Amino acid sequence: MSTDISSLIEAAHQGNWLPLIEESKKAPGKHWAESARCMNQDINMFVPLVDGPREDPDLVKTKLGISLNRPRNLCGSCPVAVAARCLVESLKDDDEYGIRGGLLASERSELRRAWQDRDTEQAVESALRGCTAPLTKPARDAVIARFATDPSLDAAAVARGLGVTHQYLLKLARRYRKSQAGQGAPSLRVVAA
Repeated sequence: MSTDISSLIEAAHQGNWLPLIEESKKAPGKHWAESARCMNQDINMFVPLVDGPREDPDLVKTKLGISLNRPRNLCGSCPVAVAARCLVESLKDDDEYGIRGGLLASERSELRRAWQDRDTEQAVESALRGCTAPLTKPARDAVIARFATDPSLDAAAVARGLGVTHQYLLKLARRYRKSQAGQGAPSLRVVAA
């Protein structure tokens, strides 16, 4: 079965990152980019000035027209594993600009957000099992929220995953529950007569 980068990208858009990640592993090592078709090319053609993460991809394509043919054709001729690795590396590094894995920066925006959400969810699940790793604030908050609302979770494991003491974890859970209780109650306003 032949796989191309577009089918890997489509699977990632649907939330299935495994094909893209597995294909990217086929271009191993720190010198994987030496197999890329863009090697020894003018890097400027891969960084269109009118393209960026907040641009509309269709407008960018219209503005740039045929000037996109050469860089995108080079990307299209790259070995699939190299294109997959290029795309995965750009997502890991949160690259906002440039053509990577055959996609304009504006075309990667949705994938970048999905990748970040994927990383956050994996970090949350790991921390809930007791694995220690650096967590972003949203991931840390999600771990606390899940612990505070799910009595079946092992407090010792979650405390270890967050890198806090058991007592401090319980304090964080109480704060979370108190903050949620305050959001559900209507606020009372005193009006002077």
